[in-house]
Amino acid sequence: MPGQTDEPTAEGSTAEQPTMDESTVDAHVDTLVAEGVLDHDESTDAVATTDGFEHRRHVYLDTYLDLDDAAFHESVADAFDLPSAEAAAERVDELGVSREEFATYLALSAHLDGYGVGELTQMAAIVAEVGPQSPVPDALDELDDGSWGAFVADHDRAIVTVWKRRCEPCEAMKEEVDELLAALPDGVAVAGLDGESCPDFCRENAVNAAPAVAFFADGDLLEAVTGRRSPGPLGERAAELYGTD
Repeated sequence: MPGQTDEPTAEGSTAEQPTMDESTVDAHVDTLVAEGVLDHDESTDAVATTDGFEHRRHVYLDTYLDLDDAAFHESVADAFDLPSAEAAAERVDELGVSREEFATYLALSAHLDGYGVGELTQMAAIVAEVGPQSPVPDALDELDDGSWGAFVADHDRAIVTVWKRRCEPCEAMKEEVDELLAALPDGVAVAGLDGESCPDFCRENAVNAAPAVAFFADGDLLEAVTGRRSPGPLGERAAELYGTD
């Protein structure tokens, strides 16, 4: 079960295994990279889940994140051959297993072949701690809910772009990000954020879809537009809002 390294026994209980040491973690990470679950950027040593695995995991998250407790415990019991939902509830409470961790385990089980429950459990614990790759283009500084307020306050003219994973319009617009930056008026500060990870920004600025572009002046929102937009029209709108030629 994600969050621990126990191997279920035939009777449905668990036999404790030692906590993973560094060599075990490294071996699992190498396997997960080879299997297309994780991506390792050797230049920065950063590790993130791949888009392909995130697409698969998203299906399980959609299924399990909103389950009520009874259904969740029944699902755990079925997945790990536990004798009852009550037994599963005890294990979930004891180990602090979240629905996200459980969905990660199931996604790994579907993604990988030839691995035992214990190995999958250990790998799920690792993957659950690793975030997906950011959808924000590399050309932009990345903000979050803790930093965007200071960013727009520190610049008299600022644009915050909003991106999302598994978003075809975002991917199409991302390919034109260099053209977008060139089309904007000189001196406008531009950054980006992950809309799924920044609910405060989206709520406070009425952004309910991605991609989105929010125009700020002196810390105040002037306008937010959603949906894929071409660089030319965005540059023209920025010039109108900021009063530049």
